[in-house]
Formats: sequence, structure tokens, C-alpha cells
Amino acid sequence: MGLESNNNQQIIEEQLHYGNDEDFSSSIIPSQMKLSKSSLRSRWLVLALNCTVMAASYYSFDIPSALHQNLKVFMPKSESFERNFNLLYTIYSIPNVILPLFGGNVVDRHGAPQSLFVFALVVCCGTILTSIGVSNKNWEVMFLGRFVFGLGAESLCVAQSTITSDWFEGKDVAFAMGVGLAISRLGSIFNNLTSPKVANSEAGITGAFWVGSVLTFSSLFAAALLIFVDVKAIKKLKQSSGDAEASAELTEALLEGDAQHLGLGSDSNNKPCSAGSTEIHITDFRKFGVLFWLLTASCFVVYGCVIPFNNVASGVLLERNFFLEGPTHACHLEHPNECTSGQLMNASNPALDACTR
Repeated sequence: MGLESNNNQQIIEEQLHYGNDEDFSSSIIPSQMKLSKSSLRSRWLVLALNCTVMAASYYSFDIPSALHQNLKVFMPKSESFERNFNLLYTIYSIPNVILPLFGGNVVDRHGAPQSLFVFALVVCCGTILTSIGVSNKNWEVMFLGRFVFGLGAESLCVAQSTITSDWFEGKDVAFAMGVGLAISRLGSIFNNLTSPKVANSEAGITGAFWVGSVLTFSSLFAAALLIFVDVKAIKKLKQSSGDAEASAELTEALLEGDAQHLGLGSDSNNKPCSAGSTEIHITDFRKFGVLFWLLTASCFVVYGCVIPFNNVASGVLLERNFFLEGPTHACHLEHPNECTSGQLMNASNPALDACTR
């Protein structure tokens, strides 16, 4: 009896040390009873669906850069073509200077899966508008489509990151984010390989843009399925946690009885602490530390140097790799290494044909 009394006394002292019954009761629940989304096998399905949505977005984003020369031939002749082409990316970027801040707030308030679907829908609408603009050779409609596309694309990344961190824990988080980024970027690679082939086929350049619209529309089904999987997982976790909560309540009651038996009633100093406010405000960015702002500056420099070059480099690389001199204004490039008109066209220049094949 003396040993049992000492054990009870130790347990009560630990409870008083915690100061919060919920924290204490949860600390003595067996770890296998504490289920989370990261313990479910469906997390890999969620990762795959997440990657599908992002890959479609990246594919559509990079279509103009893969078809730079094709667009130049297809659109009405104008000296302002390069300016209009670059505006396709500038207009996309303008809303994303500020918008991801509000997008993150939307994700926190309404849930990441639901927000992912909404942002994917906005991206789909943007790609469809851009495709309509290309089909009608109308720069203004293309600009509108890219602007709408930009309203959802970067916020889509915020929702994707939130879902990944919600479904994976510990060392799996970095691995899952790496897999997500790698597979998502495959969309850009697939675009660079596919879009020129589609544009040079019977479908033409309009068909290449509409392929992106079909992919973003298909990604809506992946986003909807992700919501279904997430809701089902939440229900499963609530059902599984029922036994754990009952065990916690029983343990709490037993400890309360032991405390009364030993004359250790709770006093005002041992009252549970009230939970702090969890509201999210847009002004919370002022609380971010120096490390966050250093990382932000690093991303700004990398994105500012690499992304603009990738967007406009296709024409430069083609001219550098396939022409000793810049092509004449009459050379219309429809294939990677062949001009279909002008002085560089095959069989059009006897001097060149005599020296080369």
C-alpha cells in the first residue's frame, strides 16, 4: 500500500506540473492511439493528386515560351511582337506580387483542399481565355487570360505546400515536397517536348494552347478527388480518436479521485491555462524573423534571374545553336533546324547547297 500511495502521489504531482488536464491526459495516451493524416496510406494518393494539379499548371504556364517562334509567325505582323510576348509573363506576375499573401489567408480560413480546387478552377479559366485569344489572334484576350491565370497559379502553390505539410510529418515533409516539386516541374519539361510537335502538326499552334486548357480542366477532377480523400480521412481520424478520448476522460477521472483521496485539491494556481488566439491576420508578417526575410531575398534574386531568361530564351537559343548568322527577316522557323522560306531555306541558295547538305 505504501508503494501504491507513492506512485499515486507522483502521478498527481506530474499532473499539477503540467497545469493543463488535456495536455497531461494526452501525454499518457499510447502513441498508437494518436492517429494523424501522416499515418494513413492514402497520403501517397494525396501527394499524387497534388502533383497532378501542379503539373497541369506548370505545363500551361510555359506554353508561350515553348512556342515563341511559332507565335511570331502566327500572330499578325507587328514590330511590337516581343513587347507583347513579354507582357504575357509580366501581366501574369503583376497580381502575384501581393496576391499570395491573401491566398495564404484564404487557405488558412477555408481549408487547403477546398482552396486548391478554387485556385485550379481560376487557372483553368485563365488557360481557356488565353487559348481563345490565340485562336482569334487577339493579344488583348490573351493578356486577360494570362492575368486570370496569374490570379490562381501562385496561390495554387501555397495550397499545395499546405496540403503536403498537413499530410506528412517529420522527415517525410522534405521528401514529399521534393517529390512534389520534381513531378510538378515535369509538366514544364513535357510542355517543351510536346507543344512544338503539336504546333507543327495539323492541330497547329491553336491546338497546342488548347492541350494546356484540357490538362488544366482535367486537373479539376484531381482536385475534387483530393477533397473527397481529405474529408474521408478526417472522418476516419475522428472515429479512431473516440476510444482515445474515452481513455483520456477515464484517466482524468481516476486521477481526480486519487487527488481528492490524498487531499491535493486543485487551487487557483493550478487552473488550466486558456488557449491563445489562433486568428490569422495579414499584418502578422511583421513578426517574421530575419531568417525568413533572408530566404525571401534569396528567392527574389533566383526567380528574378532564372525565370525571365527561361521565358524568352527559346528564340535566342535556336538562333545561337542552329544559325551561324542571324536569319533574315524572311526566314520563318517552323522546324528546329529548317527554314521554310527565305535565303536559308533548303534548295533556295545554290552556293549553300553546293557546300552543305
